[in-house]
Amino acid sequence: MRLHLCLLSVLGMLVVGLHATDLTAFPSCAITCDENLFSTCSLSTNTTCFCASDSRVTAYLDAVESNCTVKEFFTTKRLYQKECDITPLQRPPVVNPSTLIPFILATVFFAARIFAKSSGLAGGWGLDDYTIIIAYVLGTAIYFIGMQMIRFGFGANIWDITPQNDITLIYKLFQGLAVMYKIQISLAKISVILFLLRIFQAPNFRYLSYALIAINTAIGITWACVDSFRCLPTHLTWDGWTGEESGKCINFIDSILVNCLVNIFVDSVLIMMPVYEVSKLQMPLRKKLTVALMFIVGSVLTIIAIIRVVVFWNNRWGYNQTKGLYPLIYWSVIECQISVMCACLPASRALLGRWFPEIMGGSSRRTYASGPEYFNTDGYARQDSKINKSVSYTVNYGDRSEHGDSNSDVELVVTNGKVTRR
Repeated sequence: MRLHLCLLSVLGMLVVGLHATDLTAFPSCAITCDENLFSTCSLSTNTTCFCASDSRVTAYLDAVESNCTVKEFFTTKRLYQKECDITPLQRPPVVNPSTLIPFILATVFFAARIFAKSSGLAGGWGLDDYTIIIAYVLGTAIYFIGMQMIRFGFGANIWDITPQNDITLIYKLFQGLAVMYKIQISLAKISVILFLLRIFQAPNFRYLSYALIAINTAIGITWACVDSFRCLPTHLTWDGWTGEESGKCINFIDSILVNCLVNIFVDSVLIMMPVYEVSKLQMPLRKKLTVALMFIVGSVLTIIAIIRVVVFWNNRWGYNQTKGLYPLIYWSVIECQISVMCACLPASRALLGRWFPEIMGGSSRRTYASGPEYFNTDGYARQDSKINKSVSYTVNYGDRSEHGDSNSDVELVVTNGKVTRR
C-alpha cells in the first residue's frame, strides 16, 4: 500500500513538473516583454485575443528581438506560432525531382564521355578529361551535401529547427558547399576551353582561350578564399548566427552578386567563341548547324546562372537565412550538374556517331575520326587522319599503236596514304 502511494506521488510530481515546464517554456525575457507590453489580451492570459491582433504580435516579437538573445528569440517565435496554431513552414523534400533529374543526366553524359574516351573516340584522353572528372566528383558531393542540409532543416524557417545545434551544422555544410561550388563551376568551364583548344587552331581564338582559362582560375581561387575567410575569426561563418561573439564579416550578399555577374559574362563569351569559329568552317550547312547547336546548348548554363542571380536577389535574407538561402543553393546544385552535362556533350556526340551514324546525318558505311583534333579550322582532314578519302585522278596512257593515244578516267582511292586503283 505504501509502495502504491509512493508511485502515485512520483507520478503526480512528474505531471506537475511537465505542466510547469510547458508553462515556463517561453524564455524569461519573452515573458517580461509580454507582461510589460500588455496588461490585458496578452499571450500568457488571453491567447485568442493576442493572436487575433497582428499589431500586438509585431510589437511583441520586436520587443523580444531587442531584449533577448538570438536563441531566445527563435524559441519565442516557434512557441508563439504553436500557441497561435500557425502551421510551421515545411522543409522541401530531401529528394527533389527537379534536382535529381539533372544529376542523373550529368551522370549519364559523364559515363558516356568516359566510355567514349576509353574506346578511343572523341580524341582520346587529355587535360579536359581530367578537369571534368574532378568537376563531376565535386558536383556529386555538392548534390549530396545539399540533401544532407535539407535533412537537418534547410529550407524551413530557422526558428523551427530543433535542436538549435542543427543550425550550426547547416551553416558548416553550407560553407563547404559554397567553396566547392566556386571551384566546380570554374573547372567545368576550364574543361570546355581545353576541349576547344584541341579543335580550333586560329591564333586569336587560342589567345582568348588562354585568357579565359586564367580568368576562370582566378575566379575559382578568389571566391573560394572569399567564402572560406569571409568572417574573422573564421568560426563565425557557421556559429555567428548566435550573436554570442563579436567579429567582422564581409557583406556576403554583395560577394555572391558580383560572383554571379562575373560568371554570366564569362559564360556568354565562352558560348560565342566556338559558334563564331564553326561559322567559318568549310563544311556542309547541315553539319555546321549541328556542331554549332551543340555549343549553343551551353547557353542553358548561362540561362540558369541568370535565373540564379534573379532568384537570389528576390530572396535576400535577414535573420531567417535557412529559408532565404534555399533558392540560391537549389539553383547552384542544378547549375553544377548542367555544367558537367554541357562539357560532356561533344564526346557523347562522337559516341552516337559511331553507333547511330544515321542520327548524326551520316551513313552506316562512313568511318568517323577518332577525335576532334583530327580537324583543322579549314574543315579538311589532316594527312595523319584515319578518315578514308576518295580522290579522282585523270591518267593519260597510250599503247603507242597506230591509232594514236587515247585518254581515260581512272578513279584512285587513297586510304591511309596508299593509292589503290579502281
